Formats: sequence, C-alpha cells, structure tokens
Amino acid sequence: MGKDAAALLSRIDDLPPLPAVAARVMGMAEDDRTSAMDLAQVLATDQALTAKLIRISNSAFYGFARRVSTVREAVVLLGFKQVRQVAIGASLMTTFRKLPNESFDLDLFWGHSVAVAVAGEALAKKSFTVKPEDAFTAGILHDIGRLVIRQVMPAEFEEAVQMARRGEAPLHIAELMTTGYAHDEVGRALGELWKFPGHLVEAVQCHHDETLTPEQDGLAGVVAQANRLVLHYGLFCGYDVEGGEVAPLPPDLAAVEAACGGIERVLNRAFSFIEAASGTPDNWYARAS
Repeated sequence: MGKDAAALLSRIDDLPPLPAVAARVMGMAEDDRTSAMDLAQVLATDQALTAKLIRISNSAFYGFARRVSTVREAVVLLGFKQVRQVAIGASLMTTFRKLPNESFDLDLFWGHSVAVAVAGEALAKKSFTVKPEDAFTAGILHDIGRLVIRQVMPAEFEEAVQMARRGEAPLHIAELMTTGYAHDEVGRALGELWKFPGHLVEAVQCHHDETLTPEQDGLAGVVAQANRLVLHYGLFCGYDVEGGEVAPLPPDLAAVEAACGGIERVLNRAFSFIEAASGTPDNWYARAS
C-alpha cells in the first residue's frame, strides 16, 4: 500500500481534465436512451476527435470492407460502446505530454496500454464474462495513475525508471520505493475523480493482482490476466529492457494467449490503433517472442 492517492491528486493544480467530449461520450454510451444521432452530434463538436474516429474506423484495426466517411456512419457501424473506447483512447493519448529530459517513453507506455486493451478485449470475447468494449477501455486506462505520479514527482519517478531499467525491481515496485505512491491506487483515485463507472475503477485498481481470473472476477480478472500476458513478453510500460529470453508460458497463461489469438496479433492490432489515433510512434517493441 502506498500513500494516500487522493492526497497526491490534491497536490497538482494542472492535472489534465478528461477531455470534455470524451467525458460526455462516456456518460452517453452508458445511457440506453442515447441515439446514434445524439452521439454523433456530440462527437462532431470536437473536430480532432471526429477525424481520429473516422481514421480508426477505416484503419486495419477494424478492417471494414466499406469506407466510413462521416462520424454518424462510424457510430452506427461501430456501436456506442466501441465509439466510447475509441474516444477515450484517442483523447488520452494527447492529454499527457512528454516531459523534458526523461527516459520514460510515452510511445511504449501507450503501446503497453493498448496491447493490454486489445488482449483484454479478445479475452472478454472468449470468456463471455464481461463486455469486450469495457475490457478495451479498462485496458487503455489501467496504468493511467503512473502518468500522474510522473507529472507530480518527475525526479523520483525518473529514479524508479532507472531502477527498473537496471533490473533492480519491476517499475511498479520501484516507483513505490522512490515516490511512496502506488500507481494502481492513484489510478483508482483518478478514475473516481473523472467519474468512471465503478467496474472500470476496480479493474484499474486491481490490474497487478495476478490471482484474479475472468471467470471469478469479471472485468478486473480480464484486465489483470491481459496485463500479465503482455508483461510476460517484456512489453513493459514506458521503458524497454534490451535482450533476454522469454520464459515458457505457464499453462494458464498459455490459455490466455490462445484466447487472444497470439501475442503478435495483439501487438499488430495495438500498433494499428495507435497509428490511426495519434500517428506512427517513434518507438515500438522490437520483438515479442
């Protein structure tokens, strides 16, 4: 357990708000009374988000045969929940910026986050325990507390990154040692501040608990196992460790990978989403196996 996460949020005056349109889309997607026209009208007020939504709809991530040319077509074709996951993901990727002189890599951070989202979505489809679109959204959000710690305590966080790169401790342990805060708890506090649904907040808070399973723990179990799979292959969050062999998969994790269609498929889909949402990343994972 780290220090009080809410206290950390109170220390920062310029904490980025959840982008206004993304926040409205989050609420509307949960309301069964919302029509495609209602959602399209809200999305159309943000030209940048509209452009990203259309790009992602036409990208290899979805691979639709027909071309989407308007935001309303995207909403009708993708559905409310799918549009929510695109809006949240695309918005957050431009909310937090690179800090001066840091070795933490935002390209790899989002690579990890979207890979967990893609794996979680696939796992949810196979396990039939939670909605796939909820799993994707929770995957995108699961490490968001790390960006808050990084912004509030950049020197201490940089020290944690260097410890992780030297192999002295996993980053989530190193950051607790150097900052006193746990990013899963900070993520929970931020999700509550941004008024995310409770099941998403729980999944963010519990994503490092590898004992959770989709069958017993629903969304939290899906995200925890998706995160476990991605980390097993060395697809770390915001820093890269060169070399080393990937250990054999335990049988239960092998089943998770099979449900996801293989780690290479996860990485390919993650890359497609990020490329359409924010442009081709400067850095990407060299290999996954």
